[in-house]
Amino acid sequence: MLHKNFIGYMNKFDLPIFKLITLLFIVMYLNACKDTSKANKLEEKKPNIIFIMADDLGYGELGAYGQKVIQTPNIDQLAKEGKKFTNFYAGGPVCGPSRACLMTGLHQGNGFIKGNPGGKPEKETLRPQDLTFPEELKKAGYYNACIGKWGLGPKGSTGYPLEKGFDYFVGYDTHIAAHNYYPKKICKNNEWMALEEGTYSHTVFTNEALDFLNKKQESPFFLYLAYTIPHSPHNPPSMVPYEQMDWPDKAKKYAAMITLMDTDIGLIMSALKKQGLDKNTLVIFTSDNGADVQVGKISEEWHHLFNNNGRYRGGKRSVYDGGIHVPFIAWWPERIKPDTIDEVLAFQNIMPTMMELAGLEKPVKTDGISIVPLLFDTKDTFVGHKMLYWEFIRQSKEGGAQQAALDVKTGYKAVRFGSKSEIKLYNILKDPEEVNRIYKGKENEVLTLKNYLDIMRTESSYWPMPDYGWSQHNPWEPLD
Repeated sequence: MLHKNFIGYMNKFDLPIFKLITLLFIVMYLNACKDTSKANKLEEKKPNIIFIMADDLGYGELGAYGQKVIQTPNIDQLAKEGKKFTNFYAGGPVCGPSRACLMTGLHQGNGFIKGNPGGKPEKETLRPQDLTFPEELKKAGYYNACIGKWGLGPKGSTGYPLEKGFDYFVGYDTHIAAHNYYPKKICKNNEWMALEEGTYSHTVFTNEALDFLNKKQESPFFLYLAYTIPHSPHNPPSMVPYEQMDWPDKAKKYAAMITLMDTDIGLIMSALKKQGLDKNTLVIFTSDNGADVQVGKISEEWHHLFNNNGRYRGGKRSVYDGGIHVPFIAWWPERIKPDTIDEVLAFQNIMPTMMELAGLEKPVKTDGISIVPLLFDTKDTFVGHKMLYWEFIRQSKEGGAQQAALDVKTGYKAVRFGSKSEIKLYNILKDPEEVNRIYKGKENEVLTLKNYLDIMRTESSYWPMPDYGWSQHNPWEPLD
């Protein structure tokens, strides 16, 4: 507000032009201060975060990543309007360790959960000392909800969502429970929620997410929407919109599951915008590992229709890229500009990213690097990974193991089956399909990666590393 004595002073000298110019500058100055104040408040406001994760969705199963026949218009729109990452890696080639890496920021070598539990809860349960980023977000005032598949600690354990930073949970507590799309009951906080016979659990999760968004949020929120689609069994309520396709019914059902998930993500985005939350909400979409092909649930007779894992070799349970290379999309209108990011990243990046967005210090114990500079186009300040590590230990009578390490700068990737087996070397920059094994002339690269594989693993009584590969035929080996 202008002081009266100042205006009177100008009237005394009867300088109308001077007075007009001065008033103009004062108004401009006050408006600028007002705008700056608004901007500062906007910067100080913590973003809401929605993290949507599919289960066993391959890199090539979205239109934005090259899919030709399965319809995913809503996810494709997120990719068009946001950042599409082309070299993002899951935490592991199966559900358990991948999700543990996501939550704790520790890769498989350092993380407690190194594989799927095989029905043994002690092997899939996060301990009190296993810090998750939702636990940290609570310190910044976030309200955290987990809807869908958890799988990092059953009800009553130290790894249950309510013990790991979540204020609200509806879904499956274990991997095995999540294998049933028509359960009689699911967890709701510390109780059981009964479901009517024939209820499709995916629809319950979508409705829960919509209810959550339609409630007025007094504090910033983190919504972890962990869908179970398209994990087997492939038995959706209908085959819409593929009923008339000349495909096997199993293929129609599989495609219908993915399109149903996409449709429901469209509903979630509509609710977000209707509530006026979209301008201050970061939405992320990804998958926990590659599609379950070759040794899994997708039949050889029809998976070629979908090219599930794109050009990448292998699939779920494989440390070749088909098992760990996943789609990753980040959307935030007016804050994240549309772009394609080729930087090599992985699930361990999520924890430090979430903490930076919430204004928290990076935890001392993490293998991740915040990708905030990549989200907000300050790439010059981003220092990426040097090495990445994955493994898979076979939980069956055949036993055996796989390990992989990637030298991010050079593109050399080592794969071995068992800790004492020979190194198989590839260069994924020149050969992303991993079909041309390098036999000669790269002894130094082999030695570097072998040494990395040898030292990057914290030993575990639950997850001992076998010194041999699979005793049965490995379906990904004939290419070599």
